[in-house]
Amino acid sequence: MSNVDMWGYVRLGNVVSVAAAVLILVVLFGVALMGLQTIFAQWALAIMWVLWLMGIVAYVFYASARLRVRALMVYAAPAALAITLIGLVLLTIHSFLGADLIVLGYFLEPIAGVSLYLTLLGIEGRLIKAATHVFFWGAVVFTVGLPIILVKDPYISIMGDLIKLIGLVILIMFK
Repeated sequence: MSNVDMWGYVRLGNVVSVAAAVLILVVLFGVALMGLQTIFAQWALAIMWVLWLMGIVAYVFYASARLRVRALMVYAAPAALAITLIGLVLLTIHSFLGADLIVLGYFLEPIAGVSLYLTLLGIEGRLIKAATHVFFWGAVVFTVGLPIILVKDPYISIMGDLIKLIGLVILIMFK
């Protein structure tokens, strides 16, 4: 696989991730404005199911690229997708345990993302390196904030998702 192909897959994965970050913000703002019970609303559940499907698409793109420490992506991302699938099913039948499982599944996202992070850090250019740090650490802040949502404070995850989104947009624009 040529570098052009690899970066094409990474870019496609990043585009899917940008769209997902925007949808995540919609759900997070819903929780911030209307409370945690929002996760059981039909519109929020529909968005979360779409996000899960987008996770599969992003995984296929990222796994198709020759990432450093590829095993982290290849093993952690499918595990995250499986755990969040179970969580979504439970959430759909109005079991709060589903929210806990979704949070657990999302904790694997930064682990899978280490392979992408290390790959992107290998690109020359200060802006790309800075955007890579912003993207990755934004994802970490988002993930760390998820359990806090369960005690009614979505703002840390909102900030993390916004930071991640900024990094992704810069990466798409300049690589």
